Amino acid sequence: MNDGLEESRKEIRGVSRLLDLSKVIRYLRDREKKEGGFSFAPELYPDVEDTYYAVRTLLLLKVDIDRDKTANYLRSIDWKEVGFPRAVYMLLHIHLLLDIELPRQLIDLSSKDWSGFAMLDVQYFSDEIGKLLGRPLEPLHFPSSFQLQTNESLQTLRKKVAILLDHDINFDSQQIVRWVQSSQNGDGGFGFYPATTSYMENTYCGLEILSNLGSSPAQTELCRKYILSCQTKGGGFGRAPASFPFIESTFHAVLGLLLLEKMVGGDMFQLEQHGNGSISKGTALKFVILLGVVSLFADMTYEGARSITGPYLAILRASGTIIGIVAGFGELIGYGLRRFDSIW
Repeated sequence: MNDGLEESRKEIRGVSRLLDLSKVIRYLRDREKKEGGFSFAPELYPDVEDTYYAVRTLLLLKVDIDRDKTANYLRSIDWKEVGFPRAVYMLLHIHLLLDIELPRQLIDLSSKDWSGFAMLDVQYFSDEIGKLLGRPLEPLHFPSSFQLQTNESLQTLRKKVAILLDHDINFDSQQIVRWVQSSQNGDGGFGFYPATTSYMENTYCGLEILSNLGSSPAQTELCRKYILSCQTKGGGFGRAPASFPFIESTFHAVLGLLLLEKMVGGDMFQLEQHGNGSISKGTALKFVILLGVVSLFADMTYEGARSITGPYLAILRASGTIIGIVAGFGELIGYGLRRFDSIW
């Protein structure tokens, strides 16, 4: 667990070199209500989805959350309106993340058997609920419904891949990787499928699929630039560049950047650049050391070649006089030209 925590911190440090995380945190804090809960607009009432994505994002960034305020909001939930496993999963996840006691209504909903439904969302979130509670997953009642089809959107594909992996069902993972990679556009983002417009949610889905299958985007740096281009002045992220920010899109952006950091081992680029365009001190030091190593091997080759000049001429049966003239005259010319070279 400690190794995983340290790895997570390393990824966060990598993301912090790419953007000002304090702006992201402030954007989320500004959308937290006095009575608890979050909404994407300060003047609106809190809702489950925004609260879930805000809590997940803040915890990803290792930011403390006012547990009492969030618990106060959760107590206001009208459980009669919670009937779909997606909402149950989000509420269960929030309670468990913040170590808030589970209400009886949520326990009953979490224990409900959703496996008889063939709907993709129902099966996906039913499995996620089971994993949160640490219970074995029920066998698929309609496995053929979750087989991969051609021209499927990345959002659908993300859920199907997760279901197939969770239930140990074999599929052609390389075919999926190629399909997802081909969905990346020239701007670095991902479309619903190849040759469609890039959006943040599609980019996140593509990155999660590739991460789960042990792969990465064909253009990693370009993907990072696309995600960063979706950040607004207020700190939040929109679905696309120059669009209105949403808490959900901000979660997708932050987790997407963390996934990219994980894919490349926390060193996303050979030349890490800060926001002002300057190269970091660590990168500059590496560059100087590498040049020194190159210079060392160049000198070894050059000086080594000079040392065999005499023996080589002797092999050619040159006399001692000729060897002295050639070697000495060569040194004379070399040092003499340095005078004129310094003038230029």
